[in-house]
Amino acid sequence: MRQVPATTLAILFLLAAALACPIQRPPIPWEYYGFRAVLEESVADTAAAELRGDPAMQDRLEDRLPDLAAILTTDSLVATLDGDAFLWPLASAVAAVLMRTLESEHATGRVRSAYGNPDGQRVAVDAIVIGLGKGLRCLRVGDRER
Repeated sequence: MRQVPATTLAILFLLAAALACPIQRPPIPWEYYGFRAVLEESVADTAAAELRGDPAMQDRLEDRLPDLAAILTTDSLVATLDGDAFLWPLASAVAAVLMRTLESEHATGRVRSAYGNPDGQRVAVDAIVIGLGKGLRCLRVGDRER
């Protein structure tokens, strides 16, 4: 049986240890969650305004919410909305809300930096999709109360 030199064993051990360690992603700063809340509420208000009086768009959004929730970036979400025959008016509205929120006092340098990473994008997409759902729900509950 052939013996492996100690240095080779040490290198293999260090390599195995390095590969076993999880990769640490940059954490999302706590102020990002304030930005997320403002984005969610702004999208909800905008969605309710855009969807009001358009039952076909409301039904289409309700059907598409699960698909939209699986999207990973805000650019892809806006592009998906823009490519939909019924939902395209929401694309520019959502993009405008997102830009306004990123330019507001709720988006510090740390928030903008976190927005640029995959975790930040995912949280922003979640906020937008939840906001779209809230806007739709607001209209549907309001219609039943009339």
